Amino acid sequence: MSIKGELVRVRAADGLELVGFYASPEGGARRAVLHMHGLAGNFYENRFIDSICGSVVEKGLAFLTFNNRGHDYRSDNLRGVGVETSYSPGGVAWDIYEDCIHDIAGCADFLASCGHSEIYFEGHSLGACKIVYYLSERPDERAVGAVLISPPDMFALQEEKTGGLDALVAEARAHVGAGSGDTLMEVGRAIPVTALAFLSVYGDRSSGDVFPFARGAEGDYRRLALLAVPMLATYGTIEEAVTVPVENAISRLRDKATQAPRVETAVIEGANHTYWGKEAELARVIAEFVEP
Repeated sequence: MSIKGELVRVRAADGLELVGFYASPEGGARRAVLHMHGLAGNFYENRFIDSICGSVVEKGLAFLTFNNRGHDYRSDNLRGVGVETSYSPGGVAWDIYEDCIHDIAGCADFLASCGHSEIYFEGHSLGACKIVYYLSERPDERAVGAVLISPPDMFALQEEKTGGLDALVAEARAHVGAGSGDTLMEVGRAIPVTALAFLSVYGDRSSGDVFPFARGAEGDYRRLALLAVPMLATYGTIEEAVTVPVENAISRLRDKATQAPRVETAVIEGANHTYWGKEAELARVIAEFVEP
């Protein structure tokens, strides 16, 4: 699929440079979709990006997808201008979860500067967690909706992969307490992350445990409950992001999104976490949800 757009460099709210792709329909658009990728992802890898971008632009909305500071496994991000430019270590290894606020705010400001006064905040996987975290921490008057693509139960997934989080959290806290928070730890599928980055997600359930579906009704859904915008959540039937049946996750999400004026959900038959071969179906669902 060929999409007309432009490579853009966006400043996060704290000055970090973020690179992305921006497309807008001819004649401009009032609304835009802002897409946040998931864990160790980037703005272009998932093929559904092409389909979503094409579908929403065709409907009359702009689209921005970008590399957040946690893109790929390890990366260098730029900070500063001209000869004052420096490298800032990035990638999932150094990604501090709370810094997503700077990334999302900067991209929303960029869209506003392009004339898009209303924004659908969209996130895939960990990106869905970050979107909910952002909107619950910094309610954005430009938000007209949230699109959550395969929202994950991060804590349950990590516990399943590692056999338990307590020992890893204790190890990470020990590194930080000793002044060595940049020590790389291998967790889950041998993805190296610093002790600080690990704690930023798993050290405090009230921040990182946005979709605690495995905990059932006992989970803390307060951040989800704070979102007062229409919401769309999608999953595939071959879903790796949750440890409970997809139907259970959707039911819990519907029950706990108490301030959302409406919650729409879609389960795409045969789709996995990255919607291989089902990209057009995902894009159609999202295009039907958003309004220009």
